[in-house]
Amino acid sequence: MSHTKPGAGGSEAQLMGWPDSGGVAVVTWVTADGQTYHQELASKLDAEELLAKIDADSELSLVSTQVRRVGIGPDS
Repeated sequence: MSHTKPGAGGSEAQLMGWPDSGGVAVVTWVTADGQTYHQELASKLDAEELLAKIDADSELSLVSTQVRRVGIGPDS
């Protein structure tokens, strides 16, 4: 299930389904040279800013974005 959608302008990602408290976005992306990065962000605004940076940089490609509550999921 996707947790992002384009913003009003079509270029900015917005996270859907962010819980009222305890939410964490898990973002994974890859660089043009094949290095994979993974970051967990507890702020919806920070996560959306990271997604916008990835989207704006032609050298980066988004692999996945998940929104989950802290304590829920395989890495908790």
